[in-house]
Amino acid sequence: MMEKSKNKMKTLKYKGYLGSVEFSEEDNVLFGEILGIDGLVNYEGNTIQELTESFHEAVEDYLAFCSDHGRTPQKSFSGAFNVRIAPETHRDIANLAAEEGVSINAFVKRALCEAVKHSWVTPSSLVQGYGAEVPEPAMLMDPGSKAHYGAWDEFKLSVPHKDAKLAKELAERMGWDLKNHS
Repeated sequence: MMEKSKNKMKTLKYKGYLGSVEFSEEDNVLFGEILGIDGLVNYEGNTIQELTESFHEAVEDYLAFCSDHGRTPQKSFSGAFNVRIAPETHRDIANLAAEEGVSINAFVKRALCEAVKHSWVTPSSLVQGYGAEVPEPAMLMDPGSKAHYGAWDEFKLSVPHKDAKLAKELAERMGWDLKNHS
C-alpha cells in the first residue's frame, strides 16, 4: 500500500516499516530504502507493483538478518506525533513562528532538532537511579575506603558500546568495583 503524507512524500508501508519511493530518470527505475533504521536496506522495481514486492522482500530480509544475528529489529518512525502544551505556549510558538515567517510545524521541527543536536542527555547516558539529574559529589573519596557516595551501594551506568573502554577506565580511576553486564 502506498501512502502520501502531508509533506507530499510517497511511502510504502509493511509490517510497521516505512519505505521511500523515488525515481531515477537516468536508470528508468523506481527505488527506495527502509526508513528509520540504522543501516541501509534498499530495493527497486520497474513498476509500483514490483517496487512494492521488492520493499516487502527487503523488510522480510531485514527481519531475517536481525533474527539470524541476535539483533532486535528497529522500527520505522512516521515522523509525526502529537504534543500537548499549554494554550499560552501554543500562542507564544505561533507568534514566534509568525515573526520568523515560518509555519508552527517548521518552527517546532527546527527547535526540536536543535534541542536533540545540543543535548547531552541520550537514552544511553542516563544513570539509572538518578535519571538525568546526576548529583555532584560533595567530596572525592579515598579509593581504598569502604564509604559510598549517595543512597545506593550500586548503580548502573549505560554507555554506548563505542565509549565502554573510556567509561571502564574512568570507573577504575575512581576506584569503583565494576560488574560488566554488557
